[in-house]
Amino acid sequence: MNDYTLDPKAAQQADTIFAKIEQKGKYIGTLTRAEAVTSSKGTKGIDLSFKAETGETADYLTLWTHNAEGKQIMGFNVLMAIMTCLRIKTLNAENGVIEKYDQDQAKRVKVEVPLFKDLMNKPIGLLLQMEEYPKKAGGTGWKPVIASIFDKDGFVATEILNQSKAATTLPKMVAALRDKPLKGGNVVLDNHASAGHGGSAADEFLNDIPF
Repeated sequence: MNDYTLDPKAAQQADTIFAKIEQKGKYIGTLTRAEAVTSSKGTKGIDLSFKAETGETADYLTLWTHNAEGKQIMGFNVLMAIMTCLRIKTLNAENGVIEKYDQDQAKRVKVEVPLFKDLMNKPIGLLLQMEEYPKKAGGTGWKPVIASIFDKDGFVATEILNQSKAATTLPKMVAALRDKPLKGGNVVLDNHASAGHGGSAADEFLNDIPF
């Protein structure tokens, strides 16, 4: 006969299997969806879903990478950090089947969409902060957004590229992490699309990437 002793932590984790991430913090898990998306204004990016090891999930972690004119914008840097932490040099989209919520049918249905499969189902760490946003029906809500990326061993992109021997940056980032309340009652809903970012010289250093 097997004997068991109560493990309070395990009991709490059982409640988080279908829970949404609602607190800022450091999470290790996998990207379960990396879908190529284009906004109504022509901004291109990748929409991510994340599942932590504890079972909590976060959807619609959208990275807007290029505006309608093809210029790199804020989310591009975050995507490059993800690729670095996963040791991926190039990304190519290919069609795949995922489950998405269909508002007309009021349920999750299987759909075929362009996916960056190399980003999916591999161990990765996300530093998430909670950002307040205005709801269309009035009032405000809170959603998780990506503050930084790290690999399964706690190294951030800069440390990986510099071949650092110790992961010292992440603890400082965790200590400095803060939620982002709505300022002045207004936010730019498509802030990644509207934020400008200069061109990248990454191609010049492609051969120096240590993976």
